[in-house]
Formats: sequence, C-alpha cells, structure tokens
Amino acid sequence: MKGEKEERRLWLPIQTIYNKELQVAEFLREQEIEYYIPMMYEARDLPSGECEHVLVPAIHNLLFIHREYDKDWCYKLLQTSPYPLYFLKRERNGREYCTISEKEMDNFMRATDPRIQGTRFIDPQKLKDKEGMPVRIIKKGPLFGITGKLMRYGSRHYVAIEMPQSTALLKVSYTWCEFVSE
Repeated sequence: MKGEKEERRLWLPIQTIYNKELQVAEFLREQEIEYYIPMMYEARDLPSGECEHVLVPAIHNLLFIHREYDKDWCYKLLQTSPYPLYFLKRERNGREYCTISEKEMDNFMRATDPRIQGTRFIDPQKLKDKEGMPVRIIKKGPLFGITGKLMRYGSRHYVAIEMPQSTALLKVSYTWCEFVSE
C-alpha cells in the first residue's frame, strides 16, 4: 500500500506574494509538508568591503509542495496559512490545480541545484516563439541525464527546463546533448 501511495504523490506549484517564500517554507516545515524552493548563490557586499555568497530563492514567490493531489486539502492549506498562497491552475479559467510529475520535478530539481553555475531563470513567455529541440545531456557530470529543449537564447546555447511561472536555462555546449523524441 505504501508504494501505491508514494506513486500518487505529485508536486504542486504554489505562489506567494511579497517575497515571502522563505517564511512560507518555514510554515510548511512546521506543518511537516515536504517542499522545494529553487535556490541560487548571490554575491553580497559586507560592510568590511569583502564579498560573501548567500543562498537565496532563485524564483521569487514560487514554491513546490510534494504530496498527493487532494483539492480539499489544498483549500484547507490556503485557509490555515498565515501568508497569502495561491495554487497555480492547470488552465487560466479552470478549476483544477497544476500538478507536476515526480520525473519532471526530479529533472527540474537536478537542473536547479545551486552548485551548478551559469543557470538562469526567466519568464517562460520570453521563449514562447522560440524553437527548441528535445535533448538529454550526455556529458558526464552533475547535468548528466537532464532533459529539456536545446535552444539559443541571446548568443548562447541553453537547455531549457520549463515549469509553471519559470524556465531554468542551463548553459551548455550543443556537443553535450543527444536529441531525443518527445
């Protein structure tokens, strides 16, 4: 039974406002709800003139909750949260919330590991008219096996991993990729 329950677990993207993702994360931790926030290192100047690297949310106002999809539970969470939360919808005027499979989320989490340098996060609308080829990264290393769409953005090649409200762009050489069917 436990394996079957684990199989039904999905990732649910939620939004908050006013850069409250870390406070929402603390609330979720207190409720023992598994979550994920894409993070990145940011350079900050210290009063001493030195620079330190601090881990900060990479995509403001976006978190992902890991659990079974249950619309009633989602509604209760919205009611009990001390911060404004919004579950992203599958369709703009639809009633069902957006869900992300384990496989897609694992791919995204590996791609957004803050130790990987050169990752950019952009609004998916910026790529709306761009063509991309489905690829898998075959170069040995931390990106090995990640799938996405190979495309040019600016003057560089990237593998784009699209999620609701954000796209992660991994800077890669096209020689690191093999084309796959969707």
